[in-house]
Formats: sequence, C-alpha cells, structure tokens
Amino acid sequence: MMNIKTIFDNAAQIYDQTRRQYIPCFDDFYGTALDLIPYQRDAAIKLLDLGAGTGLLAALVAEAFPNAQITLLDTSGEMLSKAQERFTRQVEQASCINYHTLDYIHAEIPGRYDVVVSALSLHHAPPADLCSVFQKIYAVLADGGSFINADQVLGPTGALEDQYQQTWLRQIRQLGCTEHEIELALGRMQADRTSTLNDQLTWLKAAGFEQIDCWYKHVRFAVYAGYKPK
Repeated sequence: MMNIKTIFDNAAQIYDQTRRQYIPCFDDFYGTALDLIPYQRDAAIKLLDLGAGTGLLAALVAEAFPNAQITLLDTSGEMLSKAQERFTRQVEQASCINYHTLDYIHAEIPGRYDVVVSALSLHHAPPADLCSVFQKIYAVLADGGSFINADQVLGPTGALEDQYQQTWLRQIRQLGCTEHEIELALGRMQADRTSTLNDQLTWLKAAGFEQIDCWYKHVRFAVYAGYKPK
C-alpha cells in the first residue's frame, strides 16, 4: 500500500473538485470549525493548519480572520503547492501565509500558536501515533490556546461503522459523485486509521487539554475542540 505522502501527492491536482460531494455536510462541518476559533475577527492570531492539504480550511480562516498569520503544514509538497496557488489568488492574505512540508506524525511540530486547526487529516494517524500527535499539538499551543479538529470518526461498533459507510455512499451518490470518483475515494480511504470519537476525546484529556467537547457530528464527520489551560 502506498504511503500517505504518495497518495496525496498523486491526488493533489484533482483533490478539490469533489470536496462538496465527498463531504455531504460541508458547510456545517467547516462552518463549525471556524465558529470555534475563540477570537474577534480582526485579531492578529497565529494559527497552524495541521495537515492543511490544498489550503481549503486555511483559506476559510484567512477570509474570516484577515489579520491572522497562518502556517500550513502538510506531509505532501504537491498538496501545499496547490495551496500556494489558491493563496496567490488572495493577494491581500498572501504575505501572512507560511508553508511547511513535514510528516507531523513522526516529526516534532515547530512553532508557537494561539490556535491549531485540522481538517480531515488526523484520521490517517494510527491510534498510538494519534496520542503522540495530540501531545505535540498541546506543546506548540500558547497557554490558553485552542485545538479544533474537523475530521472523520470511526463508528463505536462494527455495525455502526457499516451504517456510517452505507449512509455516506448513499449521500455522495445523491450529490452527484460518479462511480469512478467513489472508487478514487475508496482507494484513498484504504490508508485511513480512524479512531472512535470517544477514544479521541479521551486522548485529548490525557494530553492535558481541558473544556473538551464535540460541537458537531453528522454520521462519521465530527468537529471537536479542546483548550490548553492558561
């Protein structure tokens, strides 16, 4: 099986074309993540987008928080190249955007941030590594900082996971996904190492986070957050 970097390097050119179809709850999913950033919209915050991909979430953050300094970090250089293309079209924000190619599962995360966000990335980390990733995120947050994750979660039982999958397939077909597009998605999903929501919230607490909660959930798509004590 190809590694994560190879999978997403190969997918970079077409990755954005089907985002709204693959994520049936797209607006609520990303909208909740934005709403959880606990700052005024004119605040000059430092924010890390972990596993930023093509910059979809980072672009939404830049629009909502025009004074933010945003770092996009991803293991795939090809995905970050697409993100740079995206921000080249957003000239006003371009000078406040930084890019960092790094395998954050196995390497330390650099920098210091008020907020760390992530979308549809951490589910590629095996459970044992995800515990470590949460600890790394905690370490780079300023006191009082927040971590917001919009991601897939594993069903708490095998039967529920099967129901998640069938519901997702039905919904994306209704939204116009072709069988070829579904095949591409299923191929990438072979690299998923998704954990249950309860496990992830438990690991956040073990890493030191407080005020942990799931703020949104639609089938397997969930948005949760935790805060580093001041």
